[in-house]
Amino acid sequence: MGSIDKYVYPGSDILINKFDCHNKAELEKLEALSTGANLAWLQLHPIRGEFDFQHLKDIHYFIFQDVYDWAGQVRTIDIGKNNLFCRTQFIDSYADSIFSWFFMDCYECREDKSNFITALTKHYADMNALHPFREGNGRAQREFARELCMECGYVLDLTETTHQEMLDASIASFNRGDNTGFISIFSRVVIPYDEYRNYQQKLNSTLLILSKDDM
Repeated sequence: MGSIDKYVYPGSDILINKFDCHNKAELEKLEALSTGANLAWLQLHPIRGEFDFQHLKDIHYFIFQDVYDWAGQVRTIDIGKNNLFCRTQFIDSYADSIFSWFFMDCYECREDKSNFITALTKHYADMNALHPFREGNGRAQREFARELCMECGYVLDLTETTHQEMLDASIASFNRGDNTGFISIFSRVVIPYDEYRNYQQKLNSTLLILSKDDM
């Protein structure tokens, strides 16, 4: 990152948080407990929205409201790993280009699973490149995708994936424009609602947006 990171405690890489916790391992545990409870609530009570950028912000806020003051707010610094995600000055315009067609493209393809997966993957990959929040982008975008799938007659069940598989797919998509990893994952975990056995039971007991090694 090229600018001072105002989101962390001075002299550290630990995000400033509502627990005022300065220990990274302890913060990860506290965050997991808090966000896990909020994700469980969302699974039974999805946030109603227009599947636009504001909808994603509302989801992020709900998940992280008890952990970070900036929950649901667009980041004000550039972030990245090997490559930078969308630069701050372009986030709003890039978001407009993504979300103006995201839901409609998916909804119009809902009768054909293969076409639905193709549309979902394209826009999901763009949303991943946007990465509009300082932290928590993955959980927010997976919950957004879960709610969108539900609206289109599908269940998104990521419990049969691994954290590494999702990470590898994200890296390949962002760094090389290779979405085959996402296609492979979504082809397995996006299931027509009427074909999904024990959905209600799993809905009440398992966080569907977490991979099996994140639970």
